[in-house]
This record gives sequence, C-alpha cells and structure tokens, in this order.
Amino acid sequence: MGRNLVSTAISGLDHAIIAVSDLEAARARFEALGFTCAPLGNHVGKATANHCIMFPDSYLELVGINEPDNPDSLDLAGFFASRGEGLVQVALSTSDADAARAGIEARGFSPTGPDDLARPLEDPPGAMVRFRNLQIPHHETGSLGTFLCGHTTPALMRPAGSTEHANGARNLVGTLAVADDVGAVSDPWSRLLARPSSRSDAGTAILQTGRGEVFVAPADALGTDRRIADLAAAASLPSPPPAPPFWCSIRIEVSSIDALRDCLARAGAVIEEAGPDWLRITECGVPIAFVDPSRAR
Repeated sequence: MGRNLVSTAISGLDHAIIAVSDLEAARARFEALGFTCAPLGNHVGKATANHCIMFPDSYLELVGINEPDNPDSLDLAGFFASRGEGLVQVALSTSDADAARAGIEARGFSPTGPDDLARPLEDPPGAMVRFRNLQIPHHETGSLGTFLCGHTTPALMRPAGSTEHANGARNLVGTLAVADDVGAVSDPWSRLLARPSSRSDAGTAILQTGRGEVFVAPADALGTDRRIADLAAAASLPSPPPAPPFWCSIRIEVSSIDALRDCLARAGAVIEEAGPDWLRITECGVPIAFVDPSRAR
C-alpha cells in the first residue's frame, strides 16, 4: 500500500529554484533570453521573493533576498557565501501535501509539515497564491535537498499568456545532481519516488519522477555519459565546485532548437556546447540545456 500512496502522491518535477543575487537583473536577463517572467512575488513573512517562469506542468523560480530582516528558510545568504548564484533546490509536485505525508512516512521517511506559504499577486489585485509544502529531511535524501510542493491555488499560478515564451520553451523535463557516491543519493530518492532507478554504463543513476527525470552522476561522468552530455561538462561546474552532492543543471524542452538559437543570439548568450537536438548555456550559475524532442537524440 505504501508504494501506491507514494507513487500517486508525487506526480513529477514541480520547479527548479535558482538563487540569484539581484532579482531584477536576473529577471531582465531571462526575459532577454526569451522567457516570460511573472511580476515580483514576495513570500509573506519570509526574506525571499521571486520571479517565476511558468510552463504548463512545471516552472523555474528565480529567488533572491528581498526583505533580509525576515527569516531566510532557504539559507540563501549561506548559499551565496559558499557558492554564489546557482541551482539551490528542485521541488517535486504533489496534488495534496496532506495526503502525501502518510505515503512518504510509509516509505520510511519522516517529513515535516505541510507548511503554508503564500505570496500576493499584482493581478488580480488582492489575490494570493498559496502552497502547502511537505519538507523531506536533508539527511534522508542522501543530502540532496527536495520537498513536495502542493499548489492550493493552481489557477492563479498560470494566467493567460504566462506559459508562452518567445524562445519556444515548453517545460522543465530534467535536472542533474553531482555526487561522489551515486548510490547514496539515488537509493533513497528511488524509495521516495517509489520507482526504481537505472544506471548507465558510466555510472549515472536515472530516476523517473512521473514527469521529468533526475540524473545523479559523478563529476567524472560528465564528459563520458551521452545521457547527460547536454546537461553539463566539467568546465561548466563552479570553480572550485561545491561539496557534493549538489544540484547542478536543468533541462528544458523547446519547440525548435533553430528558433531558440536565433533568440539566444539576439540576447548575446554564449552557447557552450551543442548537438543536433540540443544546446547549452549557463546563466546565474546554472547550466541550462535546451532540447528539441522532434529531433532524434
């Protein structure tokens, strides 16, 4: 029974959280890259605020410190001090965080919450986006942080036009974490997701979330595993790299790699590497791989 509870509780990748030191500069940069960014959203009672980039089933969250006298639950100050900007966390999606708790506990985890989070919207005036989030203890996921994000006001998250992007971005479909001991991360994650992981010849673990993939790889596999060739290269890691395990990069599906290339060129983006169906840039410390599923990988 526990397996079914968990597999239905977690529906896939929800969002990737990118820590940025200057929210408005980051918004301007991502808009220049062809993304549609939501207006500034302050997390009520928290130090942080965000600009979200919405897709039909997932999103990117550019998050920074906006009210430093309030609690900083993400410890962005510590993240910036140790690493600078980058991918701070990846959240999983659930339709009901309260119901999910029993399933997570049945798999041997000890989640906390769900906790309420809210941020006001500019349009419509007075509206409030609300979430109930279930936190998974860091040490129970192989020290690779995550939480279950439950949207209690989903219709407010995606107003008309918010999921349309000039660069053709469609969805967050993958993310990569770097780890010295891949099994120490992938085994608890597989248990959390109630889905078995698979291993490539290079030692990379591949986890199916229900919607999107999580890859866990040793640093020396970045140049040898074709499954993650688009996601990162050794040269794209921070120098010096953070202590593993750490979230590294994201994969975004686009409608046309050729149209994307034109859009990035207009923004002056540096394409680090490319293949026939993908290309990669790095922005705000995050390698971003764009893939075109209409071309064979």
